[in-house]
Amino acid sequence: MTDQAKGVLITALGVLAIVPDTLFIRLIDADILTIVFWRAFLAAISVTFGICLFYRKDTIVIIRGMGLAGFTYAFFMGMGTISFVSAVQITSVANAVFIVSISPVFAALISRIFLGEQISMRMVWTIAGALVGVCLIAVESIRGGSSHIGGDLLALLTAFSMAAAFVVARAAKHISMIPAAAMAYCITSLMVAPFASVSAMDGADWLWAVLMGCFFVPIGASLLAIGPRYITAAEVSLLLLLEAILAPLLIWAVLGEQPGLLTILGGALIISVLAMSNLLALRRTPAVVAE
Repeated sequence: MTDQAKGVLITALGVLAIVPDTLFIRLIDADILTIVFWRAFLAAISVTFGICLFYRKDTIVIIRGMGLAGFTYAFFMGMGTISFVSAVQITSVANAVFIVSISPVFAALISRIFLGEQISMRMVWTIAGALVGVCLIAVESIRGGSSHIGGDLLALLTAFSMAAAFVVARAAKHISMIPAAAMAYCITSLMVAPFASVSAMDGADWLWAVLMGCFFVPIGASLLAIGPRYITAAEVSLLLLLEAILAPLLIWAVLGEQPGLLTILGGALIISVLAMSNLLALRRTPAVVAE
């Protein structure tokens, strides 16, 4: 198997693992911070266990070696965790995942400011198209229904947080960010623990929480941290668009939450613009070769 095929397979499996995340968040009958706590706490245990199993006696050295980049990555991932769960609970899932999918736009802007990377004409029209799509979704939220403008803003914060974490990971390619992801989950659970009703869940809620926090989230996060080592950022972004398509369909099928017309139009515009942009980038960028 070539490095590119390996990267596509790993990243695609990672995306498929995080698709049910929004469904589990909706199925748990608890307040937002309680869901955030158990999602982060269980994921922290699972990822930390995997790290210790993989690195064994070198675990402490690996964690110390993350340095400032690892802590910065953990901070933004933690922020993204809290804002994403909140967004999914407050607005429609379609709104949340469509808006979160514009994280590459924020990544381009952050890279321009902090890494000095130029914004190409391709990214200019990508940003413009994505903003039009977000505006359409916002109008749908203002009109009411299952969506809410406050949740849309939290989804924007999630997109920014993910983009910032992605830029940090790019700037520190020599550092594995899987330990940083574990740190992010640990920090998040500690931050929200005083405000969460940790014993509020009952019955099936525990099943959804365990499936989400112990399996799907840590598996997805780990695979998505490994896959980009083998393929380009454009390929990763294309594969991530699968979540924006599949998650609303899953919610629609299971919970019957149907997106509004403007949400569908805005989401279709965002996905189309990002897909075209990344396909153009793929034609100009050589494949990544793993070291």
